[in-house]
Parts: sequence; structure tokens; C-alpha cells
Amino acid sequence: MNNLYFYLSKILSPFLNPTNFLFLTILIFLFIYLKSKNKIVLKGLILNLSLIIIIAFVPLGSYGLKYLEKDYVINEKFENIKNILVLSGADKRIIASINLAYKHPNAKIFYVGGNAFLVKNKNNDDRAIARNFYDNLNFDMGRLNFIGKSRNTIENFKEIEELNLNHAETVLITSAYHMKRSMMIAKKQGIKVIPYPIDFTSISSQPLLNSYQGFNITNNLSNFNTFFREIIGMLAFKIFT
Repeated sequence: MNNLYFYLSKILSPFLNPTNFLFLTILIFLFIYLKSKNKIVLKGLILNLSLIIIIAFVPLGSYGLKYLEKDYVINEKFENIKNILVLSGADKRIIASINLAYKHPNAKIFYVGGNAFLVKNKNNDDRAIARNFYDNLNFDMGRLNFIGKSRNTIENFKEIEELNLNHAETVLITSAYHMKRSMMIAKKQGIKVIPYPIDFTSISSQPLLNSYQGFNITNNLSNFNTFFREIIGMLAFKIFT
């Protein structure tokens, strides 16, 4: 079932991006309308254009990300940390793991990654890229463990479970918006870890004028796509596992 989940998610990945889907639908409706002048098709075209405009000009994605991130704001100091789990992904996760490791000199880092691409080669091997990144930052490679060949978050946690780490001494580093799904998967697999979210993207409590100065259509579209994909990922996990 997990293989089905993986292949479906990767094959359908471009279509799970809502703005990709809406723009593609606009092109299809426009082509059909130019050929047929059908009023129903015209209404569909207008509806899709309206949705794109709303998503672009209203920060719906930012509010969605705020919903995903709000439960995982770090308000505590961590003590007695021995294990630092890093879910594969952005460079910011690696930097956060190094900062945390320096604060806890007895801790080891477990980088849990693999290759999520359908066609694999050495250029998209996440663990090899991460190893070079740590090495280039002159981090002590003896404190590093590169785990498994996982392709998605579900497989990440299956490999984490096999490590048999002390839960009370283990923190999990991943993006703030991805933490809710990660903790949901961890809970189902009986893994207790301390969440250590990074890279918060949601709307902050700043004056309206400051928000206006930071207005960016591209960011609005990107944030909506990120939120939508996380929600789809959570729903798919509940359905396929």
C-alpha cells in the first residue's frame, strides 16, 4: 500500500499543485471556447480566472500555513538532548541541526533521507548532497549518521522506529508547516519525539502597512500550493495507511 501511495503521489505531483491545475484548466477552457463559443465553457473560464486572482491577491495560503504551524512554536529550552533527527529537505534543516548540536555537544545527528524521484541518479541523492553540505561547513562527521533510503515521510518514520532511540532525548527537525503531518505519522507509528520546527512562513503579527510592503503575488501562490499539498498529504496518509 505504501508503494501505491508513493507512486501515485509522484505521478500526480504536478496536478496536486493547484495553480498548475488552474492554469492548465484555463488553457483548456480557452481553447474549447475559441472553437465553440459555448457559454458554459466561458463561465468555467471566468471561474478559473477568478480563483487564480483570489489566490494571488488574498493571502489564503499564508493563513493556511499559520493553521499548520500554530501548534509548534518553540517556547521551551531543550535539555539532555542526545539525538537530533533531521528529515531530508532544505538546507535550513541542516543548519538548524548544526546549531542545536553545538548547544548539545553530546548529541548525534541522524539525517533521514533518500531519493524521492522516480528516476534516480547521483545528482538527486539527498543523503550525498547533505553529506557534502555538512562537510563543507566543517562539522564533525563522526557525530553524523545518514539513515536509509526512504522516499517519503512515512518511510522516514519507519526507519526512525528501527533506531530504537530514547524518545525523551530525541528532537525532530523539519519545516514548521510540515511538522503537523510529521507528528501525525509519528504518532500512528508509536514514535514520540520532541518537535523542533524551523522556517516559519505564516503571517506574523505586524502592522498592516508592513504587510502591504511585503505583498507579493508569487509568494501568495507559492504559499497556497504548499498548504494545499500538505493537506492532501495528510488526507492521503489517512486513506492509504
